[in-house]
Amino acid sequence: MFPGPSHSSRRTWLPGILTALLFGVIYAIVDLALNRLAFASGWTILWPLNGVSIAILLMRPRSDWPAILIGIGAGAGIGECMDGNSIRMELLLRPISLSEVTISALLLPHFSTLGDWLRKPHIFKRFLGALVLGPSISGVLAAIVFHVSAHQGYLSAFDDWAPSDALGIAVTMPLALSLRTPEMRDLFRPVQLLKTVSVLALAFLVAGLVFGVSRYPLLFLLYPALFLVESLLAFSGSAVAVLGVALIAVYLTDGGRGPFGVWPKDLPVSRDVAIQIYLGFQLLALFPASILLLERRRMAAELRDTNEQLMMLASLDGLTGIPNRRSLDERFAQEWGRAVRLQTPLGLVMIDIDHFKQFNDLYGHHAGDECLRAVASVLYGEVRRTHDHVARFGGEEFALLLPHTDVDGAFHMAEILRQAIVSLAIDHRGCANGVVTVSIGCAAMTPKLGDNRLSLLQVADAALYDAKRSGRNRVHIGETARQIVR
Repeated sequence: MFPGPSHSSRRTWLPGILTALLFGVIYAIVDLALNRLAFASGWTILWPLNGVSIAILLMRPRSDWPAILIGIGAGAGIGECMDGNSIRMELLLRPISLSEVTISALLLPHFSTLGDWLRKPHIFKRFLGALVLGPSISGVLAAIVFHVSAHQGYLSAFDDWAPSDALGIAVTMPLALSLRTPEMRDLFRPVQLLKTVSVLALAFLVAGLVFGVSRYPLLFLLYPALFLVESLLAFSGSAVAVLGVALIAVYLTDGGRGPFGVWPKDLPVSRDVAIQIYLGFQLLALFPASILLLERRRMAAELRDTNEQLMMLASLDGLTGIPNRRSLDERFAQEWGRAVRLQTPLGLVMIDIDHFKQFNDLYGHHAGDECLRAVASVLYGEVRRTHDHVARFGGEEFALLLPHTDVDGAFHMAEILRQAIVSLAIDHRGCANGVVTVSIGCAAMTPKLGDNRLSLLQVADAALYDAKRSGRNRVHIGETARQIVR
């Protein structure tokens, strides 16, 4: 007796079999629906399934391609047979169609994110190659099959196959790639939905005019409409618009409407080829514009991020990492204006490290830098409210801005900070307490229109120097004698 298949081999083959079955069922249903329920004769102008198939391959690892291709081929073949095609003919045509999908997918880069995919080297050339090479090779093979089996002319058979596939790839593949991207989801978020729907509706209205009116030449309107969609909704939005416009064009043309619907039969170029050439030029012109606009948006976003980072760095003190004097001045002006409008108190606390020059002389400048960082970290950590603002004012001096805070609240906060610095217990032989301490001056006022914010700074600064002259390691309020001494 021969041994049966091992569990490991079953685990290897089972996912592939399930994948092939899944794609087979889906493609059989979709293929039959396209032929039975939609404008079937219009598919000679544009065949959408191969573009979707290529997009699926680009989003999956190549190890999955054989199972996917088998499922696609079997499903599409079943759908065509259910629509009346012979099994013999489908056995010949399905491998040809799969060769087109495979060749085009091999010419294009793997898809991870939309932005990365569109920035791949030579993406436009590769996209153009996928549109031309895959459909052309499969078109030649299909023409041979149709000539031998149905005695159809080579050129006629090629025209029925290759251009519709190429146009279908150009129309459906970008949309299929975009469907699961964050860019596509953003278009249909509530905040963006009205804009998205309005812009797409405008594009579809223009398409209805272009392909529904034969009396006036309106073909020139299509590209500006598509470019407007691209500029407002980016690549994902234009992918939706392109498919909608193409379906409107095929439907109206197949119904005998518009400039192509009344196409004279005695012209050397057939109706289908004429509209394929027209739509193809529109799409090929739009694709590089999409790439350029994407790159422009990316560069603008990077510039904004860089400017924000520079502004943030410019507002921080390089040594301590907390906001600097410039940041304090900007916030001071904002909070002063708000206090004037709302008639609320604004508190200001000025903090100075006691005998810092002696600290540097005793322990060195490196230790002095570490002391500044430690004090700044404590001050920053003690600030609980999001609208309070602590900054390094300069040298060994710090400042704390306290919106909606009266003088008692400023004094309470200043005392918390003073005690927190003492609790650090940083050795300082030049101080009476033997550790690093701070002197603090605080003030608060409810400013009126016309008051100068420098007056608040002067009162707090004067209180600071009063605290230093009175023995240091203490808090003084404005010009009053109220103080805390430890």
